[in-house]
Amino acid sequence: MHAAYSLPITPESCKEMKLDAENQLDDIDQHLLRLLQKDALMVAEQLGNAVGLSATAAKRRVNRLRESGVIVKDVSVVNPKSVGLEVFTLVMVNLERDRPEILQSFRQAIERHPRIVQGFYATGDADFVLLVASRSLEEYERFTRELFWENPNIRSFRTMVVMNQVKVGYALPIGDQAVEVG
Repeated sequence: MHAAYSLPITPESCKEMKLDAENQLDDIDQHLLRLLQKDALMVAEQLGNAVGLSATAAKRRVNRLRESGVIVKDVSVVNPKSVGLEVFTLVMVNLERDRPEILQSFRQAIERHPRIVQGFYATGDADFVLLVASRSLEEYERFTRELFWENPNIRSFRTMVVMNQVKVGYALPIGDQAVEVG
């Protein structure tokens, strides 16, 4: 016979639960995620104060969000002009054929190329949509020659030069933020 051990159930221990029975994020997890999307450098004490937990409990929750893959990565957002990147282009790419090996090869090329800062496999008018950062239009032209013009699997591509970045961010609408206001 095994001895049963039970820990005292306190409001604090109940708040430490990672996900509910339906594998959904609870209100505290969502609040933590909103805070961390604004400032990933917030320390556990600040997070705990903001959501009504101890620093230890907040840190445990954040660690669980990372371990479960909800938080994928913490990054620093760099001002592009400070590193000489003046030209951003949106590029719609159509492949010659939709064979799996061609798709996989192009996906790998996207992942490897440092000028491609975002890449999406899409439906509609393009197979892929890319956001490309360049120092100049001349540099972008060299990029198109090496990635598109010399690739027999590229049927066509169209470029739109970004005139002004109206909104740039990576924060996702979470919980109540997903509901349109207005």
